Amino acid sequence: MAWMSLLSKALCICLSLPSVTGLVSNLTGNKSKIGRVTAGPIEISSLGCGTWSWGNKLLWDYDPSQDEEIYRAYRAVRDAGVTIFDTADSYGTMELNGRAEILLGRFERRLQEEKLSDKSQSGMFDFGSFLGNSDAAKSNTQQVATKFAPYPWRITRGSLVQAAKESLKRLEQDKLCVAQLHWSTQNYQPFQEGALWEGIADIYDENLCEAVGVS
Repeated sequence: MAWMSLLSKALCICLSLPSVTGLVSNLTGNKSKIGRVTAGPIEISSLGCGTWSWGNKLLWDYDPSQDEEIYRAYRAVRDAGVTIFDTADSYGTMELNGRAEILLGRFERRLQEEKLSDKSQSGMFDFGSFLGNSDAAKSNTQQVATKFAPYPWRITRGSLVQAAKESLKRLEQDKLCVAQLHWSTQNYQPFQEGALWEGIADIYDENLCEAVGVS
């Protein structure tokens, strides 16, 4: 099994709402694409995007009315070649817990629908896909690296596997790029640590992720 820390070679940015307008402007005005790097067993974009602010009312003053603005930034970074997104099942406060994962799934589905619509309207035909050459499509597939919080009630390996399945449901995906423990409990609840490590290994063994790590 390959154990790795997330994005060892990729720079991650956190998409906070005040920076959205400037980010969209910079990326849409730049025609060059973000490159690719190898990080352990996976290949990812050399620039990543963090989603801590998505759904966080307490620290980032998030409101669902901002989703359209966030989507514009999401589309800009995706169009620029960014594929790797850092998130967590705890991103989103109170009733919005898990909101970041929900938005990642929703935004990617909308992006693909819009691209398909654009191609249909322009009469474009994807000869690469028709001929079975899907390398380009694969290199631009959304990749999610999510973190599982070691909540006090997650004391069995099965509870972590269940957390992964719930994240995948919110993300509308079959498999995570990277599954991570959000933090270690060794210093304050050491009896939980073993179950967390076993659980993250089970997530990998059940083919629910491509790689694992610790945040």
